[in-house]
Amino acid sequence: MNSQKFLDEFAPILHSCERPSRYIGSEFLSQNKDFNSADVRVAFVFPDKYEIGISNFGHKILYHVINSCENFMADRAYTPDKDFLELLEKNNKTLYALESKEPLKNFDFLGVALQYEMSYTTLLKLLECSGVSPLITERKNDDPIIFAGGPCAFNPAPLSKFVDLFVIGDGEEVCVEILEKYNSIKHLDRFKILEELSKIEGVYCPVYPKKTKKRIFVPDKKSHPTKSPISHFVSVHDRATVEIRRGCGRLCRFCQSSHTNLPIRERNKDDIISLACDYVKNTGYDEYSLLSLSSNDHSSIEEIIEELNKHFKGTGVNVSLPSQRADKFSTKLAKLMQAEKKSTVTIAPEAGSQRMRDIINKNLTQEQILNAVLSCVENGWDKIKFYFIIGLPFETDEDVLAIADLIKTINFECKKRGFRKPAITCSISVFVPKPHTPFAWHPQNSLAEIERKKALLLSRKPEIKNARLNFHSPRVSQLEAFLTRGDKRVADFIYELYKNGSYLDSWEENIDFELYHKVAKSLNIDIEKEATRAYATENELPWDIIDTGLDKNWLIDEYKRASEAKTTIPCDVKCSNCGVCKNLKTHKVLDK
Repeated sequence: MNSQKFLDEFAPILHSCERPSRYIGSEFLSQNKDFNSADVRVAFVFPDKYEIGISNFGHKILYHVINSCENFMADRAYTPDKDFLELLEKNNKTLYALESKEPLKNFDFLGVALQYEMSYTTLLKLLECSGVSPLITERKNDDPIIFAGGPCAFNPAPLSKFVDLFVIGDGEEVCVEILEKYNSIKHLDRFKILEELSKIEGVYCPVYPKKTKKRIFVPDKKSHPTKSPISHFVSVHDRATVEIRRGCGRLCRFCQSSHTNLPIRERNKDDIISLACDYVKNTGYDEYSLLSLSSNDHSSIEEIIEELNKHFKGTGVNVSLPSQRADKFSTKLAKLMQAEKKSTVTIAPEAGSQRMRDIINKNLTQEQILNAVLSCVENGWDKIKFYFIIGLPFETDEDVLAIADLIKTINFECKKRGFRKPAITCSISVFVPKPHTPFAWHPQNSLAEIERKKALLLSRKPEIKNARLNFHSPRVSQLEAFLTRGDKRVADFIYELYKNGSYLDSWEENIDFELYHKVAKSLNIDIEKEATRAYATENELPWDIIDTGLDKNWLIDEYKRASEAKTTIPCDVKCSNCGVCKNLKTHKVLDK
C-alpha cells in the first residue's frame, strides 16, 4: 500500500489514538523492501507492545537475516495497545505491517516470538485483528503460515492448536530454509506445504507431530545486524546490542535458558569490537550492550571492553552488561564498564544461604558475593541490585531468612571497613518450574506458602533499612507455572480466555485473575493444583517430543543431586556429561 493511500485510510484512526508513532512505521534504518517484487514475504510479529517488541534482539537478527536474502522480504508488526485495537475494530480495519503497510493476512508467513507464557492469549487476538483465524483447522489456503520460536517453543503443547510450525532452537539458518522450501512448493495445498516444511530439521508441526531436535547455529559476523530500526520514542532497550556469547555453561538448575541454549558459543573478540563500533556508528546510540546469558564469563571480556573504551573515549558512549557473576567480578571490569559514569551494579546470587545456592547449582560462595560488593563500595558504587528467588525446591525458612542475613553481613563488613552502606534493591521472584530443567518435576509453592515466606522475610526488614525488597506477583508466577508445563488441554483454556477478552496479560494490570479461574473451572482445571503438582520422573512429559540434546537421565540425576545439595561443575570448566555435544554432534566454542 502506498503512503498516500495508507494516510487516507488510517489518518482518522491515528489522530484518535495515543502514541500514533507506534503504528506509522518509517523509522530510521528500517529496511522497506518492496512487497510486490519479493518471492516470499514474512512479517515478524511480536505479541507485546511496540516499545517491547522493537527492542527484542532475536527479532532484529531474523529481520536482518531474511532481508539479506535478495528474493525475500521481512517486515514487522507489534501488538496494538487497547485503544488502537478498538479503533481498528470500530473502523473495520485489520492490522498491517509497519513498512509496507500491507495487511498481515497478505503475507506468506507470520513469524512470532514466544518470549513469555502470559502473551499466549495476546497472540490469538493479534491473529484475529490481522484477519487470520487463531485456529489451525479454520485457516484457508491463502492465509499466512504461522511459525513461532523462542523460549516457550520448547513446550509447544499449549499452543498446538494455533501455531502451524514451531522453530526449535536457533533460527538464523532454519528460517531461511523454511522460506526457500516454501518458495519451491507454494503452489501446493496448505497442509501439504506444512507436511513438507515439517521435514526440515528443527521444525515441529502439531499437525504432523514427530520427535524434533533443536537447531544449533554458531553465530557469525554475517548474521549479526549492525543497524536496526530506531524507535520513534524511547524503547525499553534503547541502545546498540552485540551478542557476544550464546549458551551458558553455569547450569543453574532452575534456569531454562541455561539448559536449552547449550552448547556455549563465544563470538571472537575482534568480531565483537568491529560489530560494536559499526552498530554505534550506524545508529548514533550513546550506549551499547554486550549481550549474553552470562556476559562476564566471556573468555576475553576485559580485553573487549578495554579496546572499546579506547575507541569510544571522549564520545560519551557507554557500555552495559547484564547482571554480573560475583565469582567473575573484578574491580577492573567494573571500572572499565563505567568509565564515563557510575550506575547500579547488578549481581544475581538467587539465594541467601550457601545450602540453597548449592541446591540450585549456583556455584557461588558468600565470600565471593561479599568480595564483589565490598570492591564496588570501596570504588565508589553506592547502589547495588540483587536478584533472589523464593519458593525454590527443598527450601526451608532458614534459607528464606538468609537473604536478610546476607544483607546484614554486607552492612556489617562495610561498617567494619569504614565504608558507607550501599543502597540495596532486592528483586525477589517466585520459583517457576520450567520444562527441560532438573527442576521441571518439582511443584511450585502454593500461594499461601509464598505469602507466608514473604511475610517471614519482611519481618526482618527493620534490620536491613538500606534494602528495598521488591516482590514479583505470586499470582502471576502461579499462572506462569501452570502454562509453561501445560499439556494440550491448556490450548482449550487459552482459547476460552481469548474468547472472553484476555489481552496484553504480560502487563499485570490487564490480568483478570477471576476470569482465569472461572475459565479453568469450566474446563475442570484447577490452576493451583496443576502449578503445585509434582511430576513423576518416570512418566512421559508434554515437552518430551522436543529434543534439546540433554539426556533425560542426566536431568533426573541433577534433580537428585539437588536434593542432596550437591553441585555440578560448570561445563565451561569441565564437561558435565549432559549429552548435548554427543547427541547433537556439536561442541562448545570458546574465544581462546
